[in-house]
Amino acid sequence: MTKQKSDYAATEASLSTHAVPEWFRDSKFGIFIHWGPYSIPAFAPLQQDKPDGPADNIMQGFKYNPYAEWYLNTMKFEDGPTAQFHRETYGEDYSYDNFGEAFNASLENWDPVAWAKLFKTSGARYIVLVSKHHDGFLLWPSKTPNPHKPNWQTERDVVGELADAVRAEGLKFGIYYSGGIDWTFKSKCIETIQDLMAMPGDAEGYIEYANAHYHELIERYQPDYLWNDIGYPSQQASFDILADYYNTVPEGLTNDRWISPDGDLKADAFERPEGMTGVLPPKPPVWDIRTPEYGMFDHILPFLWETTRGMGHSFAYNHREVDADYLSPGAIATMLASSACFNGNVLLNVGPRGDAQLDPAQAGRLESIGGWLKAKGQAIQDTRPVALPDKSVDGINIGATRNADTLYLHIFGKPGLGTLEVQLPAGLGTVMSLEQLGGEVGDWSIDQATLRLTINEWADKAVQIFKLGLSV
Repeated sequence: MTKQKSDYAATEASLSTHAVPEWFRDSKFGIFIHWGPYSIPAFAPLQQDKPDGPADNIMQGFKYNPYAEWYLNTMKFEDGPTAQFHRETYGEDYSYDNFGEAFNASLENWDPVAWAKLFKTSGARYIVLVSKHHDGFLLWPSKTPNPHKPNWQTERDVVGELADAVRAEGLKFGIYYSGGIDWTFKSKCIETIQDLMAMPGDAEGYIEYANAHYHELIERYQPDYLWNDIGYPSQQASFDILADYYNTVPEGLTNDRWISPDGDLKADAFERPEGMTGVLPPKPPVWDIRTPEYGMFDHILPFLWETTRGMGHSFAYNHREVDADYLSPGAIATMLASSACFNGNVLLNVGPRGDAQLDPAQAGRLESIGGWLKAKGQAIQDTRPVALPDKSVDGINIGATRNADTLYLHIFGKPGLGTLEVQLPAGLGTVMSLEQLGGEVGDWSIDQATLRLTINEWADKAVQIFKLGLSV
């Protein structure tokens, strides 16, 4: 049952009773947008730029950070490729602040309605926009402007205009805010994990500044999703924000990146659970979903999660990345099917260019995955995961989803053609029909929960999906 307005107190006990809304469970697919002054230079090191060295060389990792949205930090390594690019392209004394002016100028060419229509076509059901990244630049004309950088925000209300456009398409709208890092308050170069953890909670005035932004964003835009990053300076302040948010948007959603220095904010707090690629951020006292970055789970867990990643190696647009650096449409389809089978969602990032246009290669992938979801989305969206007795068939990983009267079997690859045997879960009910979405099935039979089916041709390059009609 949905809690009514003003039910939540700013305490761990009260906030922990908030339930993940059904719209998120049904959606499965959202789009992240990293776009700001860093989109003007649109540069980050590539993997081949990084010299060979110890795998645990953290400083080298930050120097060769593949995230273009970290440009302001990465350019501070004077002997790194970003600093070299900046000197050669803009000059030794060219300030990053100039990119803010250029970004504002580019907004004359921005069409949020066109973006929203493409996002709708992609099959995504929610959009999360970065309202402030680590460089501190605001994508809305805030009543609380930056005290250290005048005009360090957009003149157009990018947040509000995009919110209106995507909601007009029937999509949910979320807001990202970098609560744990703001380089306008603490500009020290981040070279180590310890530097990362020290940003910037003890800077004078920062907590009041960030609090004011969060309450303003909640009041003005009532986001369906509040996506904090890197932590928050005060645990109690985060509780105050979440209480305000849940009371304003009871069907809202928050992530798990609210850990604070007065909590367990240590480098070794990052998790790598069994059966997962990537890492999980430290878990705060209050959260709705976990958010592995460039990571996936291969089994059902007792919590909901959302994998987030760029189409390539960066979230923001990196002009050096080419088509081969991006996920293929088949790889995106596999992510969507796999996450749905194991209790997760996919938040796939697009990085618009500095001219306010979407990169054609990224836009093309959104169109492709939209076509795939139109044909196969019934097995992904509005379903729930089902545990299978076995994790693979013929050496290929498998999973399952279902709705009220249908079970969908997902095969993540191409086993050998011919007869396959798949163990079905107990208590499934009677299987009345079986078809391969987009393809054909030969003979099939079920004996003591063992499904035997003959496949003469696979329907998909990446994911094979079988629809089993049930009598329950």
